[in-house]
Amino acid sequence: MEVDLGAIRRNAERLAGLRPGCRLLPMVKADGYGLGAWRVARAVSPLDVWGLGVATADEGVALRSAVYAGRIVVFSPLPSHDAADLLEHGLEPAITSLEALEAFGVAASRTARALSVHLELDTGMGRLGLPAGEARLWSGELGRALASHPLSLASTFTHFHSADSDEAATRKQWREFQTALQGLREAGIDPGLSHAANSAAALRYKEFAPDMIRPGIALYGGGVGSNVVPERVVPERVVSVYARVIDVRDVPPGQTVSYGATYRTSTRSRLATLAIGYADGLRLELSNRGSVLLRGRRAAIRGAVCMDVTVVDVTGLQDVGVGDVATVLGCDGEEEITLQELASECRTIEYDILTGLSPRLPRISIETENG
Repeated sequence: MEVDLGAIRRNAERLAGLRPGCRLLPMVKADGYGLGAWRVARAVSPLDVWGLGVATADEGVALRSAVYAGRIVVFSPLPSHDAADLLEHGLEPAITSLEALEAFGVAASRTARALSVHLELDTGMGRLGLPAGEARLWSGELGRALASHPLSLASTFTHFHSADSDEAATRKQWREFQTALQGLREAGIDPGLSHAANSAAALRYKEFAPDMIRPGIALYGGGVGSNVVPERVVPERVVSVYARVIDVRDVPPGQTVSYGATYRTSTRSRLATLAIGYADGLRLELSNRGSVLLRGRRAAIRGAVCMDVTVVDVTGLQDVGVGDVATVLGCDGEEEITLQELASECRTIEYDILTGLSPRLPRISIETENG
């Protein structure tokens, strides 16, 4: 698996360029979407990003231990469990309830350490955050908690649920977010930086990025989705996945292939076995439907993808031999297998494809100079 650090950086620069002056909070949760959080941090560090976002305190501690000195926001912390690690390592929690705010505040007071926090407002996602429509009801308690403990509100944010597919719903969420922010200000609370735009929103609605954006999948080469985005901001491919041919054989008509014998050759065929399977992240859903690239041409997957190996049809491909390299994700000549194609074939999303690439695949960092 090759990870193009130059492409990550250029994708980040394109996103930042959508609204000059807007800050970047790249999301590197799930170990940088499977690429390696420290690699992503290294790639974007020349851009003077505002900080990095992770899901858990453990992810934040690991990133801090990899000598990342900038701000790290933990978006799904456990208040009763993570406070000590957050304070010790200088991590900043998202606040999703008044109870969480009080728990972190008490921990900060006990250790006499200042703690920056980030307030999440729920405008329709329905999973975490204080209800945006009730801001005037809970703003008093929020203000008291902030005043009673060494806490500072660094930012207030929300999360769009359908920015890639439902403009009306996205604009409704934005209006509710703005109303809630105004309610906080009228209650005497400075909401800090405001941010709402994930990759999909950043690519489509630059007006929804007043202070900062939180790019995720677009950094890693995905996120275009079904809606058209400007050509100048279409993300570059970041990840390529390769596998070696470990066997080539000629078989007669009627030869069954792989577990369950779900494929049977109809003519004399040449089959190649690749050293990659679902334990590496080549999805089982690609059985009898996906393909790889060999010598610049497509070779269809035959039979079930196995744990460690996969069979492809190389009939008609010249001189394919043991040791040849097949492209599972990426380019070979003029042919390309994209994240979007894999996700579509597997009836899933690009995030699932990336984060499903197993640690058994060695990650190799490369640095290209242009797309």
